[in-house]
Amino acid sequence: MGIQQRDKVTGRSKWMQKIINIIPKKFRLRLNPRRYAIETFVEKSAHSLKKGSRVLDAGAGPCPYKGFFDHCEYEATDMVDTYHCLDFVCSLSKIPCKLQTYDAVLSTEVLEHVEYPQQVIDEMHRILKKGGKLFLTTPQTWRIHQAPYNYFYFTLYGLRSLLKNAGFSKYKVIPTGGYFWFLADSIRFNNLLEQLNKKNIFRIILAIIGYPFTQIIIPFLLFHLDFLDKKRDWTMGYVVEAVK
Repeated sequence: MGIQQRDKVTGRSKWMQKIINIIPKKFRLRLNPRRYAIETFVEKSAHSLKKGSRVLDAGAGPCPYKGFFDHCEYEATDMVDTYHCLDFVCSLSKIPCKLQTYDAVLSTEVLEHVEYPQQVIDEMHRILKKGGKLFLTTPQTWRIHQAPYNYFYFTLYGLRSLLKNAGFSKYKVIPTGGYFWFLADSIRFNNLLEQLNKKNIFRIILAIIGYPFTQIIIPFLLFHLDFLDKKRDWTMGYVVEAVK
């Protein structure tokens, strides 16, 4: 599932997004630490691959990261081809590919939506070539979304267990920010925005007044304070690089 889809879950209105879009992308991403962390990780991962590498985007949704893999043989799959950009449709627990097909597998914000995550990680390991890489992101903290298909949120130790059991020889599991990014992310997606859909005029006025603070000023400040949290137990989630 692409990270862009999360805004639809919160009921964000079009005029709000237009305000955000006025801000240059370099600074706009710093208002959304979750998106910043994921896009930075995916772009860096893509650049690490050799030209012509065969890549599968597993759970690709609208294929938002396809552009990062222009130098690769990019393929995309998901359970439903809603956005008409997939190469094939399948369950990630049973990918119709031969053993050791891909040089890399990308999976962003998908694992929390599969009922049997170990089966999915095992399958990703199976279709990777020896020395191939899995690039994965998944949240540790988030609201329930895409219900009822929101089964798990993962800790560092849970992810390590899944990767080890699948047979990956090496893996790095890195927090996507610390407490301040977590706090900024929580503030951005609060119920204040959803009040814009209510008929109560007081709630609408309150939401309009609060918007610059909850969506721009406070997240921007918290983004730049995250270096203060060295422990990073309070994190939005994790990015994973695993080698078969």
